[in-house]
Amino acid sequence: MERKAHLVNWEVVCGDKENGGLGIRKLTLMNKALLGKWVWRFAYDKEALWKQVLVAKHGLEDHGWRTKKAMGACGVGVWKEILKEADWCWDKMVFKVGKGNRIKFWTNVWCGDSALSQRFQQLYILAANRNALVEDLWDQNVGEGGWNLRFIRDFNDWEVEMVGELLQALRDFRIIWEDDLVFWKGGEVGSLE
Repeated sequence: MERKAHLVNWEVVCGDKENGGLGIRKLTLMNKALLGKWVWRFAYDKEALWKQVLVAKHGLEDHGWRTKKAMGACGVGVWKEILKEADWCWDKMVFKVGKGNRIKFWTNVWCGDSALSQRFQQLYILAANRNALVEDLWDQNVGEGGWNLRFIRDFNDWEVEMVGELLQALRDFRIIWEDDLVFWKGGEVGSLE
């Protein structure tokens, strides 16, 4: 019965109230999520002033979805720290095709749950332009529009089925006259849930 501070394991403190904890969020996870939200906001926001400042300071890459790496000799910049969370954030984001002028056909996640380069690895190897944008492979002159995929050689018999699977995956996607969007997997367009 001494008067002293009673120490409690941090895992218990962060536990649910129903389980005897205090319901306090884990600070490292919360910090990571909040930093990641800025990466997502940069990709989603169109004309926010803070984004314009970052673009002026660092420049753009990846068709405007990201800034260039934050390089600086003096101190640690806030944006530099935020960009450390970029990789896991981009693993959680997918694109919605509009004009297709900012989405890479093979390497961005826009058609299904993974990039086409991962789902159709053999076709990706045969692609004439592995860095093509979605708009580059869409042909407006074919009826209501259609896919004009280009490869470096004709297909062998065993590859034809893969091409059919790729075209089947692409059949519900069309170019529209809206901007391309990014959204969080499992969430609504423009939401980080």
